[in-house]
Amino acid sequence: MLIGTFKCWCNEFFSRIHWFAGIILLCNSSIVLADVQISDGWVKLAPPGAKANAAYLHFYNQGQQAVVIESISAPCCARLMLHRTRYENDRAIMEHVDELTIPAQGNVGLVPGGLHIMLMNAAQPLVAGENIEMQLHFSSGQQQTIYLPVKADGP
Repeated sequence: MLIGTFKCWCNEFFSRIHWFAGIILLCNSSIVLADVQISDGWVKLAPPGAKANAAYLHFYNQGQQAVVIESISAPCCARLMLHRTRYENDRAIMEHVDELTIPAQGNVGLVPGGLHIMLMNAAQPLVAGENIEMQLHFSSGQQQTIYLPVKADGP
């Protein structure tokens, strides 16, 4: 009886390990397929009552061809948009950016005062310390899920 219970437990254990390993491989393959590495990502906590937050991160394309991000989405917010801040007569003006091209073997930084992601109309106010799930949608049809922490101040 004890041996039968042990075999059952072992089968269950290894079944779960194989499932977990498969998930890890699936997640890693999406990162490798897109050839894009993400670093220094964070979402700036907006003041209470604000309808938009901003996200910043750095992209590195380790591939041999340019990669194009056509859109970004997140379950937490009605819309995400790429914006560029430009300055005109000492005023900051935000311009919508249709897509983001990351050159082959190149970097693109989304930073305060420059390119950034606007998270608009969150279903609930974002909270410092939580992680925001975002999906990057590439022109190749691939998607990559990333998680960025919400912070009151920069990284």
